[in-house]
Amino acid sequence: MAAKTKSTPAKAAKTNSTPAPPKPKTKAELIKGVWAQIQSILNTINHTLILLIAVFVTLLARNLHFEDTAMHMFLTVIGWHFLAAEALMSHYAHNPVTNKLSHRNKSRFHGILQLIGGSMSLLGAVGKIQATEDHFTTWHGKIGLASTILCVASLVGGIVNFFQPKFVHKFHSQAEIKYRHNLFGIIGFIVAMVTIVLGYYTAFFVKYVDNSAIPAFILATILVLLFTLIAPVTSLLDKLKHKKKK
Repeated sequence: MAAKTKSTPAKAAKTNSTPAPPKPKTKAELIKGVWAQIQSILNTINHTLILLIAVFVTLLARNLHFEDTAMHMFLTVIGWHFLAAEALMSHYAHNPVTNKLSHRNKSRFHGILQLIGGSMSLLGAVGKIQATEDHFTTWHGKIGLASTILCVASLVGGIVNFFQPKFVHKFHSQAEIKYRHNLFGIIGFIVAMVTIVLGYYTAFFVKYVDNSAIPAFILATILVLLFTLIAPVTSLLDKLKHKKKK
């Protein structure tokens, strides 16, 4: 009976493959990571302040039955301080509300909020003008008029920027349209928020809000302005760099 021969398979050579240590981050990468964390925190604070002001204004206007100046306050503050602020942050990488949306859907989200917010602000401004005999006698009224004009320009510019009609490209490139929309959107938002800050000093607001709380409202609105502008200003600077390269 023939003996069975056992075949011994060749043993694979053992390799001591120790993973390479991770490369230490550069100073620029560390700063970028810290700045990203700071932006995330600031964005959370910003959303909180926006929501608090929106809730307060809504409750105050409701208690006053949304009549006269109460309706004006509600429409303009919700339009700019809430909806426009959220619209400006729609493309912000650290905005949890929109960071999972595609670029196109972020643009749609931005456009919808801006259209609703701008329309509310215009209605609030026109309603106040119709209900008042003496117009633009205060800084709130004068700056508010400028804000209204810029709001109309921003809405028109936003529509042009979104649809990019071909006849406009005869005068300006697509990149130039985006740049101008970005720039004038920032200017319009700044003027609107200044108008809201001045509104905290009006006789109406002082009448229904404790004077000791007004500095807190001013601080909250200034912080919302600064935190909201991080994204659009960053985008504007990027567009400016591309313009200089061309």
